[in-house]
Amino acid sequence: MKIGIKIKLAVILSILLFVTTFTIGAILIAHQKSSLEEQLRAMASTITREFANGSKIPFMQKDSLAMNLAVQNILKYPGIHDAYILNHSFQVEAHRNLLEAGTDFTGFGKPLIEGKREAPPWLVNDGGAGLITFVAPVVFRGTTVGYTVVSFSKSFIQAQVRQAVKRVAVIGLAAVVVVTLISIPLASGLLRPVFRLFRGTREIAMGNLDYRIPEIRKDEIGDLVTSFNKMATELKKKEVMKGVFNRYVSQHVADEIFRDPERIRLGGDRREVTVFFADIRGFTAISRKMEPEEIVELLNRYFTVITDVVFRFEGTIDKFIGDAVMSVFGSPIISPGHLEQGIKASMAVKLAVEKLNRERMAYGAAALHMGIGLDSGEVIVGNMGSSVRMEYTAVGDTVNTASRLTDLARGGDILVNEYVYRMVADNVVAEEIKGVSIKGFDKQVTLYNIRELCGLWSREVEGMVSLAFTELEREGVVV
Repeated sequence: MKIGIKIKLAVILSILLFVTTFTIGAILIAHQKSSLEEQLRAMASTITREFANGSKIPFMQKDSLAMNLAVQNILKYPGIHDAYILNHSFQVEAHRNLLEAGTDFTGFGKPLIEGKREAPPWLVNDGGAGLITFVAPVVFRGTTVGYTVVSFSKSFIQAQVRQAVKRVAVIGLAAVVVVTLISIPLASGLLRPVFRLFRGTREIAMGNLDYRIPEIRKDEIGDLVTSFNKMATELKKKEVMKGVFNRYVSQHVADEIFRDPERIRLGGDRREVTVFFADIRGFTAISRKMEPEEIVELLNRYFTVITDVVFRFEGTIDKFIGDAVMSVFGSPIISPGHLEQGIKASMAVKLAVEKLNRERMAYGAAALHMGIGLDSGEVIVGNMGSSVRMEYTAVGDTVNTASRLTDLARGGDILVNEYVYRMVADNVVAEEIKGVSIKGFDKQVTLYNIRELCGLWSREVEGMVSLAFTELEREGVVV
């Protein structure tokens, strides 16, 4: 069972309070007990002394009635067990039991008090038989003529101490209960910004990068909230950048780049890549018969499909050039299988365009035919341009060759040179085209027009195209 931090904090505060209260209570109880015992003993001593002073005149007058009355009055004090008035010879002059008058006092002997040097009353019994007994002299004109003896019940004193202890314990327990009840809303108040931080992290984790915590505090939690809001802002910026970046590279490539930005070296970098251009044949003539808005809509639909299938083979959209698109494989993320990815992607583009054409022709629109030229080799990749505006692109003979091959490609062709063909010959069916002149080449060359793929390559490409159209139909891009 999950226990909330608010409850945990309340429990911790209660335990701390209980321990603190218990410790302080124990100290207070010990002090209270000692103090109360001292107070009760002092009170008993005072009562005994006052009893002696009050008995002086009746004693000197030998007024037995008055002395017995004094004994009866002293016994009315709570906690007093017994009281005597003794003469100098330690014989009983007055007691609640009138029959003891004139008898020898047997509680203790006179020698017990004769050696006392401290000021009276004297403590002669400290708990024996459950009694605490004090003796005070009856003094007349500086001469001790008798004694008063008062015995206090020790159980009475202990009961008073227990009552005091109980009061302290009840007060302590009440304090624990009250603070426990207060600690829950107090914990809620203290943890409110923490809960907001928790909710914020959950919102961020769910993709809500616009979430901010409206908390203004001038303490460490306030600093934490400020840091959280800054983090959310930076994540938002990064996500926007990633969204823009996703328009040029596949999700996988984008994730790799953002996971390890150091994998992209700024500036020029030599790298083995595969490049293809895909260009709509005869688009100028077709566009003359269309409104500008229709042209944009048509191109966007074709380019959306092409971009989707290129990304599925981890390619990068380098740029759109009018009605043509340039795609690169193996950059910015190095990929040893860039040629295979490029061949599969070019065939996927061909199949996707054919599928789009069937849809267009179904409602009487003209088909668009796309020629593709592909080459593989070393290029320079990196940020190129000016300090004001630059773009990440690829340049070199491989790019130029792919562009020249695209110029030669008819609608539905995928043209490659002999080097590329020999690298993939086992997985493609191609038509050999000899004696082709290419601008920038001194000699005529042999080209190959890839008609279809073989085996696993073919099944993979067909599956990818089918999946792409299923998802694009769900998004309403194609019908």
